[in-house]
Amino acid sequence: MGRRRAARAEPVRQHAGGAPLPTALVAVVNLASAKLAARFGPRVPMVAGQLVGTAGLLALLGVGAHTDVWAVAALMVPVGLGGALAVPALTAMLLDAVPADRAGTASAVLNTGRQVGGAIAVAVFGALLAGADTFLAGMRWSMLLAAAGLVLTAGATLTLPRAGRRGGKA
Repeated sequence: MGRRRAARAEPVRQHAGGAPLPTALVAVVNLASAKLAARFGPRVPMVAGQLVGTAGLLALLGVGAHTDVWAVAALMVPVGLGGALAVPALTAMLLDAVPADRAGTASAVLNTGRQVGGAIAVAVFGALLAGADTFLAGMRWSMLLAAAGLVLTAGATLTLPRAGRRGGKA
């Protein structure tokens, strides 16, 4: 029995070396988001990030019970990179839209909204997983719902007013 466990654990150890790569990619994309926002305005990286995340979620619909762990990891990368592209521009746009003396409050409201949204998503997606006939069916519904949400928010992002100077003045 000890041998069997060791044999199954070995591939996990072999794969662990590549685990930091997505984190490094997120750091690079965070920097790219700032450069894109400076050049094209914050809406471009926000919408691009939401659409990249959507593409990643839709790609995950093809994951099956026997999909290789590296394939799943590769398909998850665009989801994380999409967020890394969108969130810094969103934060900068928000902070640019409020007076400097309200920046702390605005940042707190944004982060609270993100935390509440994440908690609601965990509950909704958990319910979809628990209520589905199979894990894969629940996962697919979750991915579709998340992708639809990103498409809707990308559309809403396009309706935001152009960023003005600090303090909300156009």
